[in-house]
Amino acid sequence: MIGGKVMTIRRLYIFKTVCEEGSITGAAKKLYMTQPAVSHVIHELEEELGTVLFDRISKKVFLNQTGKLLLKKTVRILELYEDLEKGVYDLEKQAVLRVGASITISSFWLPGAMKRFKDSYPGTPVSVQVCKASDVLSMLHKNEIDLALIEGAVSDSTLDSTAFSSFCLYAFCSPDHPWADVKDIELERLLEQPLLLREKGSATRDVLDSVLLLHDLKAEPFWTSVNSQVLIRAAEEGLGITVLPERLVAEEVSKGKLKKIEIRGIELKNENHIVVHKDKYRTGPMKEFISILLERNENISDL
Repeated sequence: MIGGKVMTIRRLYIFKTVCEEGSITGAAKKLYMTQPAVSHVIHELEEELGTVLFDRISKKVFLNQTGKLLLKKTVRILELYEDLEKGVYDLEKQAVLRVGASITISSFWLPGAMKRFKDSYPGTPVSVQVCKASDVLSMLHKNEIDLALIEGAVSDSTLDSTAFSSFCLYAFCSPDHPWADVKDIELERLLEQPLLLREKGSATRDVLDSVLLLHDLKAEPFWTSVNSQVLIRAAEEGLGITVLPERLVAEEVSKGKLKKIEIRGIELKNENHIVVHKDKYRTGPMKEFISILLERNENISDL
């Protein structure tokens, strides 16, 4: 901005054309403009700069030394602008997609989704933050991430939340436990055992606590941990019964290190959600990533 006025790309382009054509008339013809209109633009440009760019001699215009210096700068500016204009549609693909995700989703689902996304947008860099749901949502509000992948529902009215998969939780014990060969047990009996549970506020614990609340019951865990692997190892050693997502314990069950126990008449189920701030602009890559996440929506219990 010069003298409170804007030196527009259009004016610079007209100036460059006059220089190339060597006359106002030639520039007007090339630009499909009237000669007075081209002259007016040049006069406006000179007024903005506070200097004369052309010498008017014998009814002809000659680019003076100041004009030649401006022309050099103008050529560079217009080249950069043309480059930007050609590449503007690729800028979204070059921008970092910032994803925040809970530990379970990051461990068992996100890698596959990310691979499919990279196949569609190989040039789009992706940053992933893995932490507990409350921290992920905090980052979303601070615009530190573009979207969040968390377990459990979100009640915040400023956020859009869409379920993209779900998973079931079961009780697990060591093969030496008296219940190892039992198919299912009553909910009340589960509470009689030493329980190895996730911390309060975690999505896994919230599912169990919500079901217990409906039955006027409350869990008093023997062990509490923010790390599911700690609970799995403790259950393997016969220190108690843990309640975790089935997918999380699949390897231990397949190797016979843990036994799965269903809770009679009770379904412990949780959903994974894509969460985006309502005011967030959704870029093309962001929409594609969300679309990939929702591809499994028809088979929502895939986690």
